[in-house]
Amino acid sequence: MLVLPVRGPMRAQVIEFQIGKGLPKEAFEQIAPTVTEGRLVVFPTEVSYVVGGDAFNQQLVNRVRGLRQDAQSPLALYISSITEFRLYAVPVLPRLRRALERCLPGPYGIIVRATQAAPRVCVTQAGTIEMHMPASQSYQMFYEASGRPLLGVKLDLVRREDVLERFGEQADLIVLTNEPMNPQSYALLDFTQDPPQAVQGELPKWLRL
Repeated sequence: MLVLPVRGPMRAQVIEFQIGKGLPKEAFEQIAPTVTEGRLVVFPTEVSYVVGGDAFNQQLVNRVRGLRQDAQSPLALYISSITEFRLYAVPVLPRLRRALERCLPGPYGIIVRATQAAPRVCVTQAGTIEMHMPASQSYQMFYEASGRPLLGVKLDLVRREDVLERFGEQADLIVLTNEPMNPQSYALLDFTQDPPQAVQGELPKWLRL
C-alpha cells in the first residue's frame, strides 16, 4: 500500500505520449538520464500507472520504499522482452513454458523463481520474483528510452488528473498517455506452482488446465 503524498506545488516534469505520434526527440532523450540518475518516475502500462524507476539504483529503491507502508516487501520488476525474462527467471517446467510465454507481453504479473542476476530488491526471502512485461505501446516506448530494467509499484490510477494530483509533487518525471487502460484485465499469476495459480485476478483461459 502506498502512503498518500501531501498535496503541494507541482515539481514533476511531464511528458505526454500520444498514440500514433510517439514521443518528440527531446522528450525521448530526457527519459534515459532521468532514470539512470535514480529519479522517481510515474509511467504507464495497459493496466494502470506505475511508480518506480531504475531497478539497480539504491537511491531510487529507498525513495520507492518510502512511499509504501510495507516498506521492506519486495518490489516488482518491469522488463520488455522474453530475453530479459529468461535472464532473471529460473526456467519453469517445459510443459508450462509455452503457456507462460503466451502471457508475455500482456497485462499480467508473473511470479517465478529468481536467478542470481535479478535485482535483490525484487527477490523475496523464498527466492521468487514478480515480473511484468506490459504490452502497451506507451510503456514499450518509455522502456526503450529508459534503457534500464525498472522496478515499480502498480497504482490504482488510470486518469491523468489523479496521477498529477497524487504525484505532481513527489515524482521527478510523469509520463502520461492517451492509450486506454483496463485494470480489470490484470492478473498476478504464480508459476512456481503446478498448475499455475492466480494470486490476484483470474487465470487466462489457456492456463485453466
